[in-house]
Amino acid sequence: MTSVINLKKRKRRWWREATVIALAVIVTTLGIKAADNFRGRNEKEQTAAGACPPGMVIVPMAGGNFCIDAYEASAGPGCPNGDPGNQGASLANLDDSGCQAVSVKDALPWRNLSRDQAAIACARAGKRLPTNAEWQQAALGTPDPIAGWGPDDCQVNANRSGQPGLTGQGKKCLSAAGAYDMIGNVWEWVEETVDDGILGSRELPPAGYIDGTDGQGLPADTNPEVANDNYYGDYFWIKNTGVRALARGGYWDNGADAGLYAAYAVLPPSAVGTGIGFRCVK
Repeated sequence: MTSVINLKKRKRRWWREATVIALAVIVTTLGIKAADNFRGRNEKEQTAAGACPPGMVIVPMAGGNFCIDAYEASAGPGCPNGDPGNQGASLANLDDSGCQAVSVKDALPWRNLSRDQAAIACARAGKRLPTNAEWQQAALGTPDPIAGWGPDDCQVNANRSGQPGLTGQGKKCLSAAGAYDMIGNVWEWVEETVDDGILGSRELPPAGYIDGTDGQGLPADTNPEVANDNYYGDYFWIKNTGVRALARGGYWDNGADAGLYAAYAVLPPSAVGTGIGFRCVK
């Protein structure tokens, strides 16, 4: 009799254990499917969130991807001055609520505005000026020949039909990320400010040909006389006193001095130039 009772107890225990195991498998499977569904949704959301607005391209970067204007910024159709010829015309654009900077092909770059005004123009478009490191990352892969420039190359030697050329005219002047005219055509303001020759905590070298960089495109060493082919003969201009805004890339008349590593820290943030424009990031 006792053996029969024990057998029944073992059967009931086995049934409970089997039921618990089966339920655990079901719960685990449902959890895995739920996690997979969530992961799939999350990846789709991230992909959607990572898409750039029209006129911008995405740039992979270790600290986080970002979008940059595919073309040098120009004054949009709502601006009273499509090609501002002086700083007053740029101010009139910025004072007009219907005016925004745009990134489109075959437009004249917006020039004659200061670094600080370029920052305002980007903000009005829901964007901002790039940092130097962002500009450098976006420019990587742009061909930087030291001679023999044609109309399809970056405009560094008045090698297009107009100066500046229309945005995106140089079919070969394209970075790996898909941004046009990062080299030449017009200098481009970036966010940083150089104070008495110091950027951040680092003292920049004197003016000269780029002979080494800090890994973010800014010169670590320069040579006043000899161009370095490893840096495409690019040049660094600087005034080591006072507050200076920073521009990158070169303009239509710099020749081989313009390029991927070219930098210009000469003008104060309030200054304007006919050869300096900008582009924005988001």
